[in-house]
Amino acid sequence: MSLGSNLAGAYLHGSVAFPEFEPRAGDIDFYVVVRRSLNAREIKGLDHLHRALAARFEFGSKLDGFYIPTVLAGRRESPKNLVYGAHGRLHRGASDDAWAIHREHFTHSAYIRLYGPRASRIFSRANWPEIRSALYRQLVYARKIIDSDPWWSVLNLCRLVYDFKRGSIVASKMGAAMWALKSLPSRWKPVIKSAIKTYKGIADRKDRTVLKRDARKFLGFASIRVIAFDIALDSRRQKTAHLRKSQTGTGR
Repeated sequence: MSLGSNLAGAYLHGSVAFPEFEPRAGDIDFYVVVRRSLNAREIKGLDHLHRALAARFEFGSKLDGFYIPTVLAGRRESPKNLVYGAHGRLHRGASDDAWAIHREHFTHSAYIRLYGPRASRIFSRANWPEIRSALYRQLVYARKIIDSDPWWSVLNLCRLVYDFKRGSIVASKMGAAMWALKSLPSRWKPVIKSAIKTYKGIADRKDRTVLKRDARKFLGFASIRVIAFDIALDSRRQKTAHLRKSQTGTGR
């Protein structure tokens, strides 16, 4: 299947773009940018392609991403009704709940370019209020699946704490977990280490017990840290804005 002249760019992002990527655990997130909306023939051909890749290669079933027209990629608002590839087939009517986060990754070159210009030339840059809202949605999602997927929630909670602490989101879950082991209170090391081992596919029964016992407790701790760091970050931003305004007034 070839998109021909309709193909504008193809990019991998998410965990696959970071050194800590674990092929056995991580999805392969992607964005394919097209010059115009896909027609029925292209959608059918791409669906066959995804099915064939999933049947022949392990990574094929891990492909998880969107086909987006250029005009939508350049907008700030989250695109709707996208063609979406996941689990070895194509779907329609998808939206990207982490749109602001993904755009920020593209802005800071946290991606792998397969084809096309630099992603920052296609995707619009996200501002902090957009990013902040997306991060809080991830916090809500982590709370929702804390019992069914505790290891994923713990790793993502590490990243959320890191993001609000640093005011930056260009970090993988694993990178943030390594930071958390060094920076957060030692009582949380066992549950973070068990989450890391689960991600790497080397967890044992003890790790499952630790996650079942402590993941929800870590959720409570991380939620409080996120709110505290968010308040501190907002205060710093307000002070910086006030200082700049004062300096501008003095310059006059």
